Amino acid sequence: MKTFVLLQAMAVCATQGFLITAAEPCQNPPVAANFSHAGYNGLWYEIGKMQTPGGAAFEKDCVCTTIDVRPVKGATNGDSTAINSCRKLAPSGDFLNATGDLVNEEVPGHWKESFFPFTPKADYRIIYLDDHLAIEYDCTSVLWITNYCIHLLARTPTISDADEKKLLDFANGLSLNKQNIPYKKTLQDGCW
Repeated sequence: MKTFVLLQAMAVCATQGFLITAAEPCQNPPVAANFSHAGYNGLWYEIGKMQTPGGAAFEKDCVCTTIDVRPVKGATNGDSTAINSCRKLAPSGDFLNATGDLVNEEVPGHWKESFFPFTPKADYRIIYLDDHLAIEYDCTSVLWITNYCIHLLARTPTISDADEKKLLDFANGLSLNKQNIPYKKTLQDGCW
């Protein structure tokens, strides 16, 4: 099942990704000044996102979305895994997951992410981090096509409207959403 889901995600990327014309290359936002591996490792709930169709290949029909970041055992260079999980269409839907490898950490909190061998690695960085909230930005540009995701994350399945606005304002203040993709809140009700 996992192999089928991964192949399906690759097919969606190949078909939908080529429909997006890169008006601009990937952005280069700064990593959160207070980033630490200890602060980012662990389970996060996706509160919402802004992502291109190619970037949304895995998450297209997802609800109850989480990411579990774990250091690679024995690694001293920041290498980690990011286990992306969700339910398809409804809290009782099929369980889906894809594990990304976070490698080649340039500075703490800025990796390259890879899901499949021999495919381009995405630029993956944590641009906001506190004890309860985070924003992750990932992007890849291949053959004049740019796909990106801006994920608003929290340690709990829901957050206050004020915290959600704070994260959105922060991300929008960096002008990362060059294609003006509408913000989509992630369904977390009834999941836990």
